Amino acid sequence: MPIIEYESQRQSFNEDEVIEQFAELIRRSEKAKTNQNLRSVIAKLEENIRDNEKYIIKMFLVNNRTGSMINSDNAPNVSFRVDTINNIFDSIVDSLRGLGLSGEQTAEVFFRAGVKCGESFGQTFDRYAEMYLDVNTTDEKISEWCMFDSSVGWGKLSYDPAAHTVSITNNFQTKTCDGASEPPRDCDFFKGYVSGVMSVISPRDKDCRAVCAGECPKKTECRECVFAFDSGKERKL
Repeated sequence: MPIIEYESQRQSFNEDEVIEQFAELIRRSEKAKTNQNLRSVIAKLEENIRDNEKYIIKMFLVNNRTGSMINSDNAPNVSFRVDTINNIFDSIVDSLRGLGLSGEQTAEVFFRAGVKCGESFGQTFDRYAEMYLDVNTTDEKISEWCMFDSSVGWGKLSYDPAAHTVSITNNFQTKTCDGASEPPRDCDFFKGYVSGVMSVISPRDKDCRAVCAGECPKKTECRECVFAFDSGKERKL
């Protein structure tokens, strides 16, 4: 029996109510030492906020015995604060520069790393789309990928089929870290990741290289990265 009763009709929650309800459910579930009620109510809560424009619920299971975090497709995951991952990237930049690499060479290291990650995920997403998604065109698949990755903290991804561009609002690599005066210096990892995914899920973009097609959020008040795809540009891999 669920902890909180819901009317059969879908209710319209505001975001503060959703967060308060969810926090209360977790407190009660932990106190009762049972997960069944929590799963039941989460399912109802997901249904109630499915069309909410601001929040969704992303489920991860954490095994307290092993310290492993598992997502919905049983793949192990790890969670970083944005500050943490950006500080890691910045420290790698420092190390590469200290070894004598130029700015262009350093950017290429990050780009290659992103491409490898993107290609691997693109292959996984291709299989997922074939099994579970009703997509009939490449444009639909790209849009589904953007929706999928918008739920894991990369930022809000969207695809413009007419312009054939991918936009990222609130790209995590344009955020200034706590205690820092400037945003992270290198976001070629993200450009590589987008390039790698697109090269797998979009036949027209095989071996593409994502290039900035708009103003950089690090240098302007703009909050959006816009990437176009140059399939004729050597990727140097």
